[in-house]
Amino acid sequence: MIYHCEDRTCNYWDEGEKLPERCPQCGRKLLRANEADMTGDDWTALGNTLWYAEASDKKRMVDCFRKAAYLGSAWGVCNLGICMEQGNGVEADPVQAFWLYQQAVEMGSLNAVCCLGVCYQYGIGTAPDAEKAAELYCKAAEYGSPRGQMLLARAFHDGIGVEADAAEAVHWVRAAAYQRYGEGMYRLGVCYEYGDGVEQNWEHAVHWFREAAESGVSVAMTDLGYCYEKGCGVEQSWEQAFSWYRRGAECGDPVSMCNLGLCYEKGCGVEADPVQAFWLYQQAVEMGSLNAVCCLGVCYEHGIGTAPDAKQAAELYRKAAEYGSPRGQMLLAHAFHDGIGVEADAAEAVHWVRAAAYQRYGEGMYRLGVCYEYGDGVEQNWEHAVHWFREAAESGVSAAMTDLGYCYEKGCGVEQSWEQAFSWYRRGAECGYPVSMSNLGLCYKRGYGVEQNWQEAIKWYEQGAQCGDLQSMHNLACCYERGEGVDQNEDRALYWYRRSAEGGNGDAMCNLGRCYERGYGVEQNWQEAVKWYEQGA
Repeated sequence: MIYHCEDRTCNYWDEGEKLPERCPQCGRKLLRANEADMTGDDWTALGNTLWYAEASDKKRMVDCFRKAAYLGSAWGVCNLGICMEQGNGVEADPVQAFWLYQQAVEMGSLNAVCCLGVCYQYGIGTAPDAEKAAELYCKAAEYGSPRGQMLLARAFHDGIGVEADAAEAVHWVRAAAYQRYGEGMYRLGVCYEYGDGVEQNWEHAVHWFREAAESGVSVAMTDLGYCYEKGCGVEQSWEQAFSWYRRGAECGDPVSMCNLGLCYEKGCGVEADPVQAFWLYQQAVEMGSLNAVCCLGVCYEHGIGTAPDAKQAAELYRKAAEYGSPRGQMLLAHAFHDGIGVEADAAEAVHWVRAAAYQRYGEGMYRLGVCYEYGDGVEQNWEHAVHWFREAAESGVSAAMTDLGYCYEKGCGVEQSWEQAFSWYRRGAECGYPVSMSNLGLCYKRGYGVEQNWQEAIKWYEQGAQCGDLQSMHNLACCYERGEGVDQNEDRALYWYRRSAEGGNGDAMCNLGRCYERGYGVEQNWQEAVKWYEQGA
């Protein structure tokens, strides 16, 4: 029995043994159809319903499209071409698909214009012809097809059959977005996120991610969750991030599912539940998320939501690494370096660090520099260390900025230059790296590479101390003890010496012992003095 929604604008068609009570799309009444009265578009609508059915119904789907084509439906002819192209319900035949698209174009199908353009772009059923593809995309776009607009946008973005033009690409993305086309709204958000063809604007990015997410685009839900997680374009909120990751996961997006697992693992926006996190990572792995493979490996390594299993962790790291995941490569390198689930092998560890570095992965480039700095798994080479520190620093790794500054400070692998050291320490400090803050404070204190400025020195020592850097705490304590750049203050000096010493800084332990020995800022206490001297020793 074939039936359809009484509202023809709904265009829902299906078949079954009995008539359901309501349309699953709009909730209206369903009516039984008379096959003899069905138009070609009616048969196409029925075939579309079967598109997502079981494999056993695929032949029926193709039969519907064939009937639609016979009755002169351009929509049906185009869909039959798609089946032929993809081998969906019928043996793949790209040449036949190309011919069907041509027929559908002559019958007025805009979607077929797009499909024909794709055939020309990739050489499906015909010789590749990028310029012809771009012409067809332009034709569909100018007639108002949002899919055509997105294809033309990509052609302009990548220079496919036309001269690359980022601004023109955004023009067509915007045209699709303004038609409420999901992919167009999402892509416009991405353009604003990265400043691709437009000035970067996180608020605009969030607006379009939200519009796309509300229309059901799961990847937009993921990106909107990320914006809330990082506070980009919106006020930071783990609760909102969790909510959007959950919606994305429910729509089947593997990245959202993995990120949702992270929320449960860390207790971000929801009560921590390591077992739920482990389960979500498993689901995301089955959906093809390489990052989830890494997360699942970490769960096995540290016993998060499951029993610890170092060998299983190493196997998962290897799986992700061999599939090209730079995070997986770094985790596998860590496993080989420390002998976690595998026999320790420094050279093998460097092999995987190098694999990540060659993918321009920040941590990989930085760690390869560290390997060359210490001769860990490779022959020590300061020039190579500087090269990789510079690569990582230029990609935004703040720790690499600090180490590159150190190389310039000491003249290791480069000509000694306090000006260059100061420059890199400043970049690291401005990126929020505490060690850079301490080193930058020292530059201002001593006038290394910059004019001496006690106010700036204290500012950076304080910022480093607040970020938990033990050396910054110690240096700040010294300033308070001596009255350098600040008013002398025994209590503040003792406070920061204690904080630094309790964190493990040897110099601070020595100075805290001296405070107890001499009764500086505290009642004299030889027992406490000896205790801290011993710890420092």
